[in-house]
Amino acid sequence: MTDHRNDSRRTRSETIAQRSVGVLCALALVLQIGCFSYLPVQSAPPLPAQQVGIVVNDRGRVLLGDRVGASVDRIDGKVISRQDGSIVVDVYRVTDLRGNTATWTGERVSIPDEAILGYRARKVSKLKTLLLVGSIVFAIVASLGQSLDLFGDELGERPGEGPQQS
Repeated sequence: MTDHRNDSRRTRSETIAQRSVGVLCALALVLQIGCFSYLPVQSAPPLPAQQVGIVVNDRGRVLLGDRVGASVDRIDGKVISRQDGSIVVDVYRVTDLRGNTATWTGERVSIPDEAILGYRARKVSKLKTLLLVGSIVFAIVASLGQSLDLFGDELGERPGEGPQQS
């Protein structure tokens, strides 16, 4: 009977490990949501040091094709300055017309005003931030609860009452 209990515990630890991996995968998906959202397209130019998504028009796709790709839809980055009818941005992501994204590492690009359809300011999303924090707290509590047995024994692992006496 001792071997059966060891097998049951081994199975339980494997189950905990599988659940932990599942929780980590779910957490990774939640982290991809992020804590930010973009406001609708605006025509007012953003201030320096502001994180924005610059929506590119058809003329901009032609003008910027050699620098950021021919089918670019939006350029996300940090505004550095406005000078000579263009905006200078440190780019961290480019999204094409099909929705595919390419991550950049802060390369500086000058985008002429005539290439810009509008700006999408980035702001902190309270709902997404709350979901992210809640998911992390839930994962930590669930993981600690399983590993430290905070929620009690499962019914199958409780010791028996022993042999019945007559």
